[in-house]
Amino acid sequence: MSDEEYSEYEDEEVEEEEVEEVEEAEPEEEDVAEEAEEESGENLNEAEKAMLAAKKRHENDEQAKLDDYEKARRSEREKEEEELKKLKEKQEQRRLAREQEEREAAERKRQDEERRQKEEQERRARAEEEKRKKEEEKLKKAQMMGGGFAAGGQQGGRNFVINKKEESAGVGDRFGNIVQAKQEMGMTKEQQEEAKTIFMQGVRKNIAEASTILPNDMKAKIKELHQRICKLEAQKYDLEKRHERQEYDLKELNERSRQVARANNAKNGQVSGDDTGGRHPPKVQVASKYDRQIDRRNFKERRQVYENKVAFPCFPGVPPPPALYEKIIKKLDYEIQQELEAAEEEEEDY
Repeated sequence: MSDEEYSEYEDEEVEEEEVEEVEEAEPEEEDVAEEAEEESGENLNEAEKAMLAAKKRHENDEQAKLDDYEKARRSEREKEEEELKKLKEKQEQRRLAREQEEREAAERKRQDEERRQKEEQERRARAEEEKRKKEEEKLKKAQMMGGGFAAGGQQGGRNFVINKKEESAGVGDRFGNIVQAKQEMGMTKEQQEEAKTIFMQGVRKNIAEASTILPNDMKAKIKELHQRICKLEAQKYDLEKRHERQEYDLKELNERSRQVARANNAKNGQVSGDDTGGRHPPKVQVASKYDRQIDRRNFKERRQVYENKVAFPCFPGVPPPPALYEKIIKKLDYEIQQELEAAEEEEEDY
């Protein structure tokens, strides 16, 4: 029920109260009128008495109708009050249910937020634990490599060790690796294989047989070999990276030297079309760079232009020049014979 209906309903109640007050005052007036009629009825004739009785019946009928209407209106009002009471109870129930739902939703939201925060804390704890384990494993590997890191595995600094030679060492000791590299370059493939075999045999001799080693010594030997392998792998990786860096530096130095030589030649007026730095001969230019059409011929076809006088350039989509024909007059045999005899006579005269 809306506010307008509720206000109309209150206005109707006020009107009904006024009607009841008027109805309570009317019986008193009727009693007074009846007493006056009884007093004057004794003085009335038959016709007047009949009219008075009809009027009284009419008034009684009207009063009965008004009573019936009042009863119906009172019952309808009771029904409306009952309906309004039910609507108010229903509205209160809805309000309580809505408050309960809001409380439950707030509780669910709070539980979800707590669960999310708990999961976030667990995830961070797992990530920190994994990071710590990785750092421990990395530190263990660095310690097992035996010299892979300087200063007992301290963070920062170089990850390799340079073995310093004594100052009293001779030239042969300082350049021993260069001499060895030159010797290896001069060796044949069979000699390299033989040297490799001899070296591997010397390595195997230092390793004892597994049957002659006790279990405790076996574990120590395995650990020692593992550390040695890790150290060799680290040295191999460092040398490979060092070799790559040296190759890059060599390329950079060669390029800079070529640029310096080119600049010096240009300064001295020796301009050369050779951009390769003298490693390869300069290119042979057989066509002008001012040609508007791209020449699709190879070097052999271009060279024929200069070797053969009757050659012509062959460009795609361009027809060749017209052929030059020599005018030949055919002669008979006796005419040819006469010309030959005339030529011989002229020679004899000379």
